[in-house]
Amino acid sequence: MATYVRTLAIIPASIGALLILSSASYAQIATTLEQAELAGLSPEKRAEVQARAVNGNTVSEVLQTILLNSIKLKHPASRIVALDFGRGIAVVELTSGKTDLVQFDTTTLAIKD
Repeated sequence: MATYVRTLAIIPASIGALLILSSASYAQIATTLEQAELAGLSPEKRAEVQARAVNGNTVSEVLQTILLNSIKLKHPASRIVALDFGRGIAVVELTSGKTDLVQFDTTTLAIKD
């Protein structure tokens, strides 16, 4: 009886471990959209993004972080509420609650003035 109970306890643990491993490997695969975003970057910026898109960080998250860090230099304490990567436009919510459009270069992610 004890062996049967021990076997039953091992099954959920094994399934849980498999789910964790499969989700971790899945997170490392760039989606079609992320692959398109990477393709539009300069070789230097693409290498930087790919180097940072590890340990569960997705390409989209890395791109957003890079953009947000650059935008915060222009608009401190803001947050990105919408991002149109293809057009190079981010909609930013300012601390006042108002929104502003911030344009960026889609190949280098540099903020345009």
